Amino acid sequence: MKDGNTAYKIKTDILILLFKTVLIQLLLLFLLSGCGKSVYFEKFSTVEQENWDMKDIKEFNFRIDDISTSYNMIFIVRNTTDYPYSNLFMFTNMHLPDNSNVGDTIECLVADKYGYWLGKGFGKIRENRFLIKDSFRFADTGNYVLTLEQAMRDTILFGIADVGLRIEKLSY
Repeated sequence: MKDGNTAYKIKTDILILLFKTVLIQLLLLFLLSGCGKSVYFEKFSTVEQENWDMKDIKEFNFRIDDISTSYNMIFIVRNTTDYPYSNLFMFTNMHLPDNSNVGDTIECLVADKYGYWLGKGFGKIRENRFLIKDSFRFADTGNYVLTLEQAMRDTILFGIADVGLRIEKLSY
């Protein structure tokens, strides 16, 4: 009889442990799904023949209606493996609903110091995402215009296929 009770106790302990493990996993899944992000805006602008001219200013128009929530702003750069540099400088300008402008210069690293491409992709194209604004709130509702301009020393920058803007709406 002792062997039967011992086997029964071991089975019960295993079932309790399994139940606790599943319960913890479900709880974690529930908690992690509670705070997430959804794509609010995403648009790409193709660079003609992968040669980005300094005069070719990329423009992204979007509207913000909810200023009570937080957003992430991400720049996306798709470069070819023929791109001759490890970084990309861009001038940014944000035209706000109150007709004011906010400008900045951004450096985006697309390769490490050893020349290995960063980002994701296979074949000739690599996609890099750069979190520019993390969990921030827009001050006003209305229409926004963001422009991107390549700010490298080359008048025509070879090897940039697309640039894009992604805005994620955060939920908690």
